[in-house]
This record gives sequence, structure tokens and C-alpha cells, in this order.
Amino acid sequence: MDRLQQLIFSFYREDPELQERLEPLRSCRMRRSWGSIRIECIDDAHLEELSGLVTDLRLPLAALGMGRQIVLRVPGSRQRAYPMHVPFHTDQLA
Repeated sequence: MDRLQQLIFSFYREDPELQERLEPLRSCRMRRSWGSIRIECIDDAHLEELSGLVTDLRLPLAALGMGRQIVLRVPGSRQRAYPMHVPFHTDQLA
């Protein structure tokens, strides 16, 4: 497991249900590049599975200012980009 994966699993360490849902992330390679977090998926089905987890991936990465977008990609095939901004809630501003 690389450091970005450790960061995400550590962020959710007190939520075993969410960690179980994030299990497909373990078979990916993650890296930072030019303001993006790039996640290399195994195949198109894996990309679709991780697309459903983007909200859960976005929160810890954005909280630490790790980049501007998350890019899911299948080598030699397609990719999807998701912005990483997290809206502020009014209770965080007080």
C-alpha cells in the first residue's frame, strides 16, 4: 500500500464499514502529478467501481490540500477527472 492509500485508510480508521467499501482502492496505484491525484485502475469495471467512491476519496485528500482533481484512469484506455473542492459548511467557519 502506498502513502496516499495509507492516508485515506488512516483518515477512515474509525469507520470499518467505510474501510471495507474502500477495499477496491488497495489494488490501484496512486500518485500525485501536477496538482492531480492519479489513480490507475485495473480495467473499466474497476474504474466504474472506484467512480462510485470518489466522494469518500475526495474528503481526506482535499482536507490536506493534496491537489485540484482526482483522475481515475485505465492504462491504454479511458480516464475520468473529478474536481477536488470541498464546500465549507457554516459550522466550520465559526
